[in-house]
Amino acid sequence: MTREEFDFELARIAGTVRERRCRTVFLQFPEGLKRKAGTVASTLSGLTDASVIVSGEPCYGACDIPATDADLTVQFGHLPIPNLRTERSILYIQARSNADPLPAIEKSLPHLESPVGLLTTAQHIHLVDDMAQYLVSKGFEVHTGKGDGRLFAKGQVLGCNASAARAVSDRVNSYLFVGTGSFHPIAVALVTPKPVIAADPVTGEVTDIAEARDRMLRQRHAAIERGRTAESFGIILSSKAGQRRMQTAFGIQAMLASSGLVSVIAEFDTVTPQKLESLGFGAWVSTACPRLAIDDYSAYRVPILTVPEAEIMVGRRSWDDYVLDEIE
Repeated sequence: MTREEFDFELARIAGTVRERRCRTVFLQFPEGLKRKAGTVASTLSGLTDASVIVSGEPCYGACDIPATDADLTVQFGHLPIPNLRTERSILYIQARSNADPLPAIEKSLPHLESPVGLLTTAQHIHLVDDMAQYLVSKGFEVHTGKGDGRLFAKGQVLGCNASAARAVSDRVNSYLFVGTGSFHPIAVALVTPKPVIAADPVTGEVTDIAEARDRMLRQRHAAIERGRTAESFGIILSSKAGQRRMQTAFGIQAMLASSGLVSVIAEFDTVTPQKLESLGFGAWVSTACPRLAIDDYSAYRVPILTVPEAEIMVGRRSWDDYVLDEIE
């Protein structure tokens, strides 16, 4: 396994702080980078005269805009969302990984069918052209799609948006996702019937996502069936700027009402099992990040459904038309 390090671009951040004469700086880290927070904060304090504050809250993506009165927010591990507008001053640091993806990509070659759709995340997006060139050198035709307005770079995939995969779906026979974890490649597998192969540049492992996708779908089918027995529903409305789908929440409430189901819209910043349990609903529909319903499936005593899953539950959509709940 490769020891992965990240580029936090501390000199760039310090330069921005000095240029803008920031007095307070607020730092956001995703869970995988939080253990670096102390070192980063201490270093920035030494490089600038600003007071540095680290967020103790989870940060799920570039959509997670904090409510803070700091002069500058620095969010690590994510790329900007082009169609998201915010009044707050935010600097996105993608935290480029030093992991070499080529050994894992080499192991993936026997599993790929050309042409290949190439996808990755913020930590490896700076190497997407190198990855493509490597695949071409091995005889593969490669396509890196440009997604919709939620995606910053070609070939980028988010847990809530796989439009870069759909953009090339008619030109490829398989997809290669380069990155860690299974949620992103599963998101791709939910928008295409074509094979999705994941190559992890840190562990070197290569995985056909079909089994993980099928396992997740079985869990989601069970969640929908549990939802059918619920007597009351809560609808999760996120206060986060990039996840706030108020009209979708109202639409879900109207859809449930037309099926004779009682529901209440509840607004949250961070959702936890304790917060949901305290309200006592028998099931929830989330209009926030779809990872809430899927990633933490076993942590909640009652089912949380995504928007398309709620449509399946009430008969507005068939199970054969199951899709990822994408935020555009």
